[in-house]
Amino acid sequence: MKKVVIIGAGAAGMMAASIAADRGLDVTLVEKNNRVGRKILITGKGRCNITSDCEIEELIENVPTNGKFLYSAFYTFTNTDVIDMFNNLGVKTKTERGKRVFPESDKAHDIANALEKQIR
Repeated sequence: MKKVVIIGAGAAGMMAASIAADRGLDVTLVEKNNRVGRKILITGKGRCNITSDCEIEELIENVPTNGKFLYSAFYTFTNTDVIDMFNNLGVKTKTERGKRVFPESDKAHDIANALEKQIR
């Protein structure tokens, strides 16, 4: 079995670990903090804005410089995929002004806990 080591258990690290494990890889996730997803807890003033509920083109237009390089990433794992993933992990979401998507509970802990549960 192939082994992979992922450095950093923030949102991206936990997502990478989950996907790698789903693909049958032996995953080791290394984090310097005493808790995974720690920085998630402070995003969006403790509410965690997980994505925007808009078209991919609008996402690209709002990248400050050369957003075109993100086309492949945004179309491979869309903002709708992010919303669906958290809903499937048991985190209900809501869309607020500016098309910002938050957990319905308004608690970043719910996002961090869902990702932690997914990687375990």
